Amino acid sequence: MVFLFILLIFLCLALVVLTSKLDIRMINLIIDSQSIKHLNDRYEIIIRLKIFGNIPILKFTINKNKLRKIQQSWKMNEKVKRLEKDILQNKDKFDMQMIKGLKEFSKGIYVNNLELEVELGTENAFLTSILVAFFSSILAISFSKIHVKEKNTVYKIEPVYRNENSIKIEISGIFQIKLIHIINTIYVLNKKGGRKNHERTSNRRSYDYSYE
Repeated sequence: MVFLFILLIFLCLALVVLTSKLDIRMINLIIDSQSIKHLNDRYEIIIRLKIFGNIPILKFTINKNKLRKIQQSWKMNEKVKRLEKDILQNKDKFDMQMIKGLKEFSKGIYVNNLELEVELGTENAFLTSILVAFFSSILAISFSKIHVKEKNTVYKIEPVYRNENSIKIEISGIFQIKLIHIINTIYVLNKKGGRKNHERTSNRRSYDYSYE
């Protein structure tokens, strides 16, 4: 009886994980390099955790006021500094395995009601044209790799010829990420560390044995 109860709990947890997803809604998010604030005031990013497909259990909203509180938080600043330090000290770990992790992560992304506009300019008109064509191709390839509802998707990248370096991004839309793919991505990224440690241990052993 106890075994059946544990098995039932395990199956329920597995079902929750398999059917859970993060629902991220971006509303009127504008990033402008030419603006003093760089970020517009009237934006919202609403993050929901949903189970069994569409049942929300957690909700977190990011807006101008909440972002300011996060930036002013001493603990958050300390965490960011520690994260930056860890990245700098472990640059060798951010290689092809990171790309594999991103590929795994992208498999679980679903995009709907996307409105994306990008204005890009540089001091060189020829370079601007090349960059716009390049990023347009990258965007098209990226959207072909993830699940995008094309009927509800509008995106464009336009060149700006003003003899100055500038970029402006306007985005609204819904991004859904399956929880199981987040877990798989974490597993892929952590798997490398374990394999490296094992390889180093094996190398040390073979090196020691060569002296015997």
